[in-house]
Amino acid sequence: MAKRTAKKTSRKLTIDLDDIEIDSKTKSTAKRAIKKTGTKTLMFALVFLIFGVTLGAGTWWLVCRDDCFSILGQEEITLDLSETYEDEGVKVVAFGKDEGSSVVIESNLKQNKDGDFYADEEGTYYIKYQSTCFKYGTVFKIQKVRLVTFTLPEGGAS
Repeated sequence: MAKRTAKKTSRKLTIDLDDIEIDSKTKSTAKRAIKKTGTKTLMFALVFLIFGVTLGAGTWWLVCRDDCFSILGQEEITLDLSETYEDEGVKVVAFGKDEGSSVVIESNLKQNKDGDFYADEEGTYYIKYQSTCFKYGTVFKIQKVRLVTFTLPEGGAS
C-alpha cells in the first residue's frame, strides 16, 4: 500500500511601495472621495439615529401613558377607636399592564378575619404599599391612619 503525502507550501506576496508612483492629483482626489464618503455615512447615521429616538419615544409614550401608582381613597384617615377600617388599596399600572397583584402591604395595625384594619390603642398608624414590579421597585405609598377617642362635651346632646 502506498502512502500519499501532501506538502503545504505557502506563498508570500510582497509589494514594494516605493516602486508605485502616485501623483499629487490622484492623492487629492482620493482624499476628497474619502471625505465625501465619510460625510455621507455620518449624515446617514445621524438621520437614522434621530428617526430611532423619535420612534422609541413615541412607542414609550403610547405604552406608558396610563401608568400610575396611587392610593385609592384618602391618604389620611381619622377613626374612632371602636371603628375598623376597610382598606381600599392602591392602583398600580406599569407599562400599560395592571400590576395590582405585585403590591406588598405592610402595616403596624392589626387585621381581623374580614381583612379590616383596627388597633387597640389610640395613636397614629400607617399602611405602606410597595410594588415588586420593575418600574416601581423602590417606590412606595403610605396611608396614615389616626385612631382617636371622641368625647362628648358635658351637658351636650347625645
